[in-house]
Amino acid sequence: MMRHFLGAFRGLALATAVWTATAGTALAQTVADDVLVIATWGGFYQKAQTQVLAEPFSLQSGRPVSVVTYTGQPNEVRRRVASYRQTGEPLGWDVLDLERADAEELCFNGYLEPLDLEKHGIEGVESDFVQGAIGLCWVGNVVWSRGFGFDRRLYTNAEPYALADAFDPLLFPGRRLLTTSAQTVMELALLSAGVAPERVYDRLQTAEGLQEAVSVLDQVRANVRFFKSTSDVFRMLKSGQGAVGLIHHFDALRQTRTAGPVIGYLWDGHVIDLDVFAIPAGASNPGLAMDFIANVSRGAYQSAMATVTGYGPARLSAAEAAREDLRAWLPTASDHLPFGLLFQPDFWDSPDGAAAQAAYDTWRRSITGTL
Repeated sequence: MMRHFLGAFRGLALATAVWTATAGTALAQTVADDVLVIATWGGFYQKAQTQVLAEPFSLQSGRPVSVVTYTGQPNEVRRRVASYRQTGEPLGWDVLDLERADAEELCFNGYLEPLDLEKHGIEGVESDFVQGAIGLCWVGNVVWSRGFGFDRRLYTNAEPYALADAFDPLLFPGRRLLTTSAQTVMELALLSAGVAPERVYDRLQTAEGLQEAVSVLDQVRANVRFFKSTSDVFRMLKSGQGAVGLIHHFDALRQTRTAGPVIGYLWDGHVIDLDVFAIPAGASNPGLAMDFIANVSRGAYQSAMATVTGYGPARLSAAEAAREDLRAWLPTASDHLPFGLLFQPDFWDSPDGAAAQAAYDTWRRSITGTL
């Protein structure tokens, strides 16, 4: 099915100007200075970026573009930039696709270039971007959501709608599937209890807030299983081995596209985060890189990426311009964004986050007898 969506953009290709490679290969190390090199995450996401973003930009600018795979980890960026500063050896990257929190940390420590947003016409439209999408060194690319999916085959009379339904096994019976990590689970528990999104992380810093979250979770303790990742949860959910589970929204969308509307998703309360584009310090083509970022931040490109990938556009007008059937699955659509909480990784990296994980682990141990 994804091949079908990607095929719609093949007419835009400059086959001789745009290519993909794996980071660490000779190609990634020896590309010519006039080639714009974009480092991203690989897989179908990289293919989509190549055909929806890189190829049209190459056609428009007349410059070749190379899309390469890297780990996306901050340490890899630090090593490359440090090596460039010590030896002068080219980075091999001009544009990075990063998670928002990683971009913020790398920017603060001088590993990313500040962006001239005003010069490129982005600064004046910041209000059209989701919270967190515009920073000193980055511009938002795609947005994803984590929340509760449910097996629609089990609820033929009435489906879960409110977030509280995920924690109500009497009204909506069946096994709950959660992750071993407390991240997102604790936030959703407090949202379900009626805590306003802007107060969730403050509340999680208190003993009373942790107890409130655990009390919500206690409602499903009689029939719950734990897994390491949302991917594991989704696999169990779609195979009929659970009723409600913590997943990413795009997994449910892709399942709908390939196998029909088997898995529903609760938009009444969910947690969002985003990927961003940034320019590493010492990039060979910073001007061209900024041109690329400004160009693909336009609504038409963000809408096209949403159509192909199922990720939400960072630009709100692009979400509203999407087809109705797609808009129903976008975390940045106006029907969903007001109920979305922006994920705060800094909280989970702090002592308060450690305390929240410990409270969750204690609750899990009371059910399973082990971690």
